Amino acid sequence: MNPFQLPTATCDGCGVTPTTPLFMHTISYRAINRRFCTNCVLKQQQGTFCPICFELFDDSIIPNLRLMCIRCPSIAHRSCVLPSSTPDFAFLCPPCADPNFSYFKIDRRTIDFHATKVLAAAAQISANTLSRAATAIRLDAERRAMVAVGARKRAIEALEHFADVVAKEQEASTEEEDDSGTENSGSESSD
Repeated sequence: MNPFQLPTATCDGCGVTPTTPLFMHTISYRAINRRFCTNCVLKQQQGTFCPICFELFDDSIIPNLRLMCIRCPSIAHRSCVLPSSTPDFAFLCPPCADPNFSYFKIDRRTIDFHATKVLAAAAQISANTLSRAATAIRLDAERRAMVAVGARKRAIEALEHFADVVAKEQEASTEEEDDSGTENSGSESSD
């Protein structure tokens, strides 16, 4: 096996093995990293990008500049949807309009402008999910570290308390021995 060749992976969504590993993306979902082909990434992340121009959404876009598909959570820019093709209330995204629709044809030999936009959108979605997962893991690690610091502090306090109790018990037993030794020596001297 060529050490520079990436291992081929099967898509966890559709089971397809892409022609090149570059078309596979790692998505973090509920703290589990899964591998998906470009098409499955985009189908599973509807509503996070425009299905026409493949621009990812952020919170800065005004909601009235978007159109939501009437069948799925997909959202498109109002400017990307041709005004004459459909009224506002009846927008169908490409996957809902065509049951055989595929965002990305895996068997393509050349990558055109559309394919690069699709790949870039899927890669950005993958990077975003992994970034959010890394942040969540970091926050969980920081929380666990704080819990460990608190537990260590309580353990030290418990050990110090235990050492104080043992020292007091030893002091009390030493005083008892001294008192009993003094009583015995006092009773021997009176005889």
